[in-house]
Amino acid sequence: MNTSNEIKQVTGGRFIAPADPRQSGVIAAIVLIAIGALLLVAQVFQLSWLSLLVLPLLGISFIVWSIAVQNPGLMIPGGILTGLGGGLFLMTRPFVEAAENDLLPVAVLMFGFAAGWVLIVLLTPLAGGRFSPWPLIPGAVFLALGGLFWMGESGLQILQIVGTAWPVVLILVGVGILLNRLRRNRQTAQ
Repeated sequence: MNTSNEIKQVTGGRFIAPADPRQSGVIAAIVLIAIGALLLVAQVFQLSWLSLLVLPLLGISFIVWSIAVQNPGLMIPGGILTGLGGGLFLMTRPFVEAAENDLLPVAVLMFGFAAGWVLIVLLTPLAGGRFSPWPLIPGAVFLALGGLFWMGESGLQILQIVGTAWPVVLILVGVGILLNRLRRNRQTAQ
């Protein structure tokens, strides 16, 4: 068997050398040292907000690691942690706390999380992966949730309606799939 041909087939015709395990260990060590130093500085100087940077930095580390070793799978935790961590950091900042809408911090968190999913789509090709739009689906869901929370009480009313109606939508989609399948079976049989 020719291993390089198998690798080319798996990676879409492009040869990608397997990651050096020693390189991954060095990256992990650097990330642990940086996060530990950040947390130590936050404790010593009583900067609690600084500890909120751990998740975004961990996410950025996964993104850098993904690109460095050309492993697109690492981009998924990278985008999720970066978006979630960025949203958590931003939702605690004074401009959010001073807002009239009590749900604004939750909206900011949802927007940050949505941005993390978009990062996966945008950065995966840099890590040797193919462009794949599937992360835009959860990204759109969190973006929509953020928009509803941003709207305040009226957004909560819409969420309540959606929360009541979504089982019916699932049933209708399932029935539609079954009817479509039955129609195809009838056409094939004729």
